[in-house]
Amino acid sequence: MAPPPPPTNTVPSTARPSHVLRPHHILILWILRAGLHPLDENELPEKFTLALHRTLLDEIAEVKPPRSYWDIHGDICKVAQTVPESFDVRELVRDLSTLAHAFQTPEQLSDFMRVLQDLYVDADDDDLARFSRRSLFGYFCHRCFVSFRKLSISGVARLHQDFLAWLKFKADARFITPPGYAPIRKDIITNGESSEQAAGIIVPNQAIDYQLFKTKYDKREYATAETYALFMKGVITGDSNIANEGLRRFFEQKFHEGSDSGLRQHAMLNLARMYYLRRETVACRKTLEEAVTTARTAGDNATLQHCTSLLHRLPILPTERGKKPIINEIQPQMHPLEILHDAKKLLIVEHQQPLTAAYEKIMQAIGLYDHYIDVQGGLFTESEQYAQHAVQSLVWNFFGCSKLARVEEDIVIAFTEYGSQDNTRLTVQLNRAYDKARQGKYDSAIAGLLEPDVWRGLHITDYNLWAGEIWHILALRASRRGQQRQLREYLVPRRPDIDYAARDYQWSKDHPIGSLIRDPLHDVLMMRRADHAHTSVDQLLTALWHAEYQGRYALYRTAVVLLADVGLEFGMSKWSRRILDEVMPQVMSENDQEQKGFALFTLARCVIAAGDSSQDALTESIGYLEEAERCFGELDMFVAQMDVQFLLSVVHHNLGAEAQRDEVAQRHEETRVKREEAHACVVEGWIEETWTLVADVGIAIASR
Repeated sequence: MAPPPPPTNTVPSTARPSHVLRPHHILILWILRAGLHPLDENELPEKFTLALHRTLLDEIAEVKPPRSYWDIHGDICKVAQTVPESFDVRELVRDLSTLAHAFQTPEQLSDFMRVLQDLYVDADDDDLARFSRRSLFGYFCHRCFVSFRKLSISGVARLHQDFLAWLKFKADARFITPPGYAPIRKDIITNGESSEQAAGIIVPNQAIDYQLFKTKYDKREYATAETYALFMKGVITGDSNIANEGLRRFFEQKFHEGSDSGLRQHAMLNLARMYYLRRETVACRKTLEEAVTTARTAGDNATLQHCTSLLHRLPILPTERGKKPIINEIQPQMHPLEILHDAKKLLIVEHQQPLTAAYEKIMQAIGLYDHYIDVQGGLFTESEQYAQHAVQSLVWNFFGCSKLARVEEDIVIAFTEYGSQDNTRLTVQLNRAYDKARQGKYDSAIAGLLEPDVWRGLHITDYNLWAGEIWHILALRASRRGQQRQLREYLVPRRPDIDYAARDYQWSKDHPIGSLIRDPLHDVLMMRRADHAHTSVDQLLTALWHAEYQGRYALYRTAVVLLADVGLEFGMSKWSRRILDEVMPQVMSENDQEQKGFALFTLARCVIAAGDSSQDALTESIGYLEEAERCFGELDMFVAQMDVQFLLSVVHHNLGAEAQRDEVAQRHEETRVKREEAHACVVEGWIEETWTLVADVGIAIASR
């Protein structure tokens, strides 16, 4: 049966750049010959052979930067340990470990490359044929052989020298360029590459040897990805000059024989994305408007869709105050994450939408993602499929169902890659750390975020989020402990480039949060501190209505507790206890320590007031007060803990329990001392060390 005809080559010949030999190509060729040749006499175990195929396919595909010799050697040795009884495997691993002895001279390298033809030449008998030229392995061997034949004698010697140096190279390739991987310098005089350049080597201008065989394609310089990598480096390190220059150089390259590349809209879109990540909204908007016009002129509907979607993400202009955000409708070529981002818009309190609307958008994004991958043939990115779980965790937190939120977070943590630059995983880790800090586990939350697996793969934009979350945890701890000097004199001046509202951690009349629920609750709490909470009933009822309508039950419970507290001032003690009894099962099941402590303290006061300070009412309130004291003690909220201890001592005194009263009074004095010590402290040593470490991580990321 005749073999099927080769597929039609859709890439024009003028678009194929010259192939460049790198040291890892020599290693792959050696593994092909030693491990898989000849096929009919291969006695390696099937399990080991399958592992070799996977390793070689991963490297030959060149979809990611080449790995070092030690990485590949380690993978093969790890698989070899599963088949220790095979003598052939031990022989292969031994030869691989001493590979430098097989290529001691350039002549040995030339002899090895000369016999590569046995791997891919077409034989008369199909049974004797090795790798067909139509196979990936055969094409790779033939391409490397042709590139090697073009080299001059000095080019072969330099390639051999770099290969031996690469075998010993153990530094991190992200920071130090491995031997043989330097950028290629084009010779301007002859418009061709030198023999060293064909092997990826830079030599001085006065010592250039040219290729022995130069085709017309070697005399043309087509687009390469090196300058785009320079752009990505600028984005990662936050260097806008390098990023802009790398992007300009990439899209100014020769992509085809036409006079206009037709890719200007892609350049504008990449530039706009960089501005968006850096939150430079004005520059991003101007760039996107130009990109939309360019994409329409070029008839590029896909890029036009991306530009329009990104434009809809930008915040509303001050001149458009009061305008509702634009919600995307599902269209062809729309990325599912754009629909998922609409859920974020619907989560904003000012838009006055119930949380169920955001959940509907999440369901649409899930369906669109399946259609985008299965039907539209979109690029599959593993991290993107878990983005909807991260958003669901946020929605469940707003709903007041933290246990369901933890389940969604566990899914993301379990199935995403640690130590990567995945923003979805980072978001979940930051949310989880802050939730842990809200329960009083400040040290554990900070320690979790300082793990290298959390920050080592971040770029500078996500580093700001990471450092900002650590700052928020430290600020939360300082505000709860009453360390106002530490907050104002040390933490606030060192705040990273993050969103911050003073009302989050301080009593402030200015700088509103911008929430229809939290701002009125903040005002009620401020009036409560001045014993005038009864004057803010309207604000409290407004916040309560919005919290119930939008389904934000975590804030709704806090508003109900405050309403019961205000009811005590009006003498409505029985009514206050009744509404607290209705909401307490939710508070106890959610187990938010601060909300739980405040609710128990208020409930104890309602019980005492509703029972006219009877013996039974006082006895019933003791359990609530002791639990509230424990909650505030875990949170280091010294002022609130002292209030609870004072009331508890009064209750014991009225019950005639003098020993218990004195014990609570002693605890009250100890708490007062702690509060004064915390208030006098400007900066704690471990906090200063932590922030120094955070700064060092930022320096390391920016210096990549």
